[in-house]
Amino acid sequence: MTVVAIGRTSSDLDQVAQETGAYPLVLDVKDPAAVEEVFGRIAVDHGVPDLLVNNAAISGGSGLTWDVAQETWWEVLEINVRGTYLCSRAVLAPMMARGSGRIINLSSGAATFPVGLDNDGTLTSAYMASKAAVNRFTEALAGECFAAGVRVFAMSPGMVKTDMTADVFADVWDDEDTWTPMDKSLDLITDLDSGMLDQLSGRYFRAAIDDWRSIATRADEVIALDTNVLRLTDLP
Repeated sequence: MTVVAIGRTSSDLDQVAQETGAYPLVLDVKDPAAVEEVFGRIAVDHGVPDLLVNNAAISGGSGLTWDVAQETWWEVLEINVRGTYLCSRAVLAPMMARGSGRIINLSSGAATFPVGLDNDGTLTSAYMASKAAVNRFTEALAGECFAAGVRVFAMSPGMVKTDMTADVFADVWDDEDTWTPMDKSLDLITDLDSGMLDQLSGRYFRAAIDDWRSIATRADEVIALDTNVLRLTDLP
């Protein structure tokens, strides 16, 4: 099995390659031509991917909507949403032609948690909007390519210590109860890739909270109750 790691900087990729043995490729996911070129090269050198994990994201830092620079606000959408779309689009045709493949889009609790009327902008409106869009894109795409054998999922890794969260959540950095071990995400990705949850393509799973192996045994119930998706709750 070949793992290809894609990122914006060669320095980070070199470290990942040394630690994991992944094949490193530099890519700005906002650039449509570069995405097509890189994924074309992957197909030639390594074949059609079995699994794509769309993990590229930025938070945009912190700030209220009217204080965040327009360019900064929009860049969050370009990377988190457009990048997810472009990379997915690049693998869909060959995956569908083969009749199999899986795409996992990294979302966030920021897509769904209540905001409240005292929002201080710790997470930008751009970040929250982008992750809600990722969930909805995942569900739409899953419906489009299900008959062709491709499965698409959204997942939240929980609160994981990264360069991105270091800036936004510096005040709780040393509170270990706040953070989700990376192993949780790795376990969820492994199980999604195994086909365990294929019947629930299009849905959203949380590494920090969900017992997804139990959910897999209750797939019919999940579908009947329409859980693990973005929905409007009506008054009874």
